[in-house]
Amino acid sequence: MQFRKGYWTIVILMLLAGRGVHALVNGMDSPAHKAACDKNGTVTAVRGESWLAHLNRPFSETSMGKTGHLGPGPEEKPTLGPAANWFLVSSQGATLHGADLYRLNCQGCHGESGQGAPPEINSVINPVRATSVALVMERMKTSGMEISHADAVKLAQQANAALLQRLRQGGKNMPPFPHLNDPEIRSLMVYLQQLAGVPGAGGQQVAVSESQVRIGEHIVKSTCHTCHSAAGADPDPKQLEDGAIPPLSVLTARKSQPEFIRKVTHGAPILMGAPAMLYRGRMPVFYYLSEQEAADVYLYLTLYPPSESNDTHTLIAVLQQGRPNGGGSPLQRPGSDSSASSGPLAGPEPDNSVSLRSFVLLSGIGAFVVLLLAGGLGFTMREFQRLAMKTKGHQVMVRNPNTEPGVTRPVGAIGASSRAMSLGIAKRQSH
Repeated sequence: MQFRKGYWTIVILMLLAGRGVHALVNGMDSPAHKAACDKNGTVTAVRGESWLAHLNRPFSETSMGKTGHLGPGPEEKPTLGPAANWFLVSSQGATLHGADLYRLNCQGCHGESGQGAPPEINSVINPVRATSVALVMERMKTSGMEISHADAVKLAQQANAALLQRLRQGGKNMPPFPHLNDPEIRSLMVYLQQLAGVPGAGGQQVAVSESQVRIGEHIVKSTCHTCHSAAGADPDPKQLEDGAIPPLSVLTARKSQPEFIRKVTHGAPILMGAPAMLYRGRMPVFYYLSEQEAADVYLYLTLYPPSESNDTHTLIAVLQQGRPNGGGSPLQRPGSDSSASSGPLAGPEPDNSVSLRSFVLLSGIGAFVVLLLAGGLGFTMREFQRLAMKTKGHQVMVRNPNTEPGVTRPVGAIGASSRAMSLGIAKRQSH
């Protein structure tokens, strides 16, 4: 009876564990899960060709996306990857400031100081300084030209509008950033003013709350998409040697999450050539990204698989570059009906990645197996103890003095022998 009870207990635990794993895996497709990742509901998949492909510019002939840091070669000791196999998704997200938004969106091309790499990548310092009334008046005075405060205000406003237009619509060599919303732009602009030395900008920093998948979107659309197209064929080692760059759509299949994080933050050798051999990769190391931020990139690419079609906002911004004076109107302030200030268009419902589902499923199965083994071991030990106590209570082994040394008999056998001896003695006495 006790065995049956223990057996059914294990069966019930197995069913509950299987149901929990099934619910967890299927929950990856649910709107609630994506809402926990993107609480603002503004995340869309990256689409279209890379910016370098748009410019028809080889990676070897550009400074875009290059941090000046390369990963280890095949002969060097590789840097250890992250300690955890998976970075958990937090519904709380993170609080970012303008410095973080600059780091995630701009630093890959303009560098930490904002100086860029002229003539291809211009500095952001002077255009930002031109938005300050005080600096405009100081500059004009230094040049020997007097200007009224009202005229300085107009010049600063024009410079601010031009900067916002460039940020939203891009330029000749600069890609557009239509995924940035108004709070993010305000936060970024205040930091740019601090970076450019605008008086009083340091105490006006603006914080924004971002989900982890939104952070991944910032990095992918502003940094990764500079060189990596959204979709395409996965190049073989010979094509990689010839300069091919893997599309974003295959990165989560080429690398596990720990491998991806190590590749982004520390670098790793890559197989190239025919026959394939390990070489130092051409991809720069993004040393200024944390492992958690690299994990956010992996999460974003997993939940929002890249698409081959161009993003509508990006396409419009690129087309507007051909208009006179850069095309379009300056970015409208919050509350405007202008399409330039609206958030990104919602893309098609993304499919959940097999990689994420497989990982969660395997983790659940592993936990289930451990639970099953622990329960079975505990039940078996308990049964052994119960049987041992029962046997000890019913059969006590003692030494039989009438047998050879070292031989023992049960109590019942000794009792039978004693009764037989007593009966024999009684018969002899009666005779």
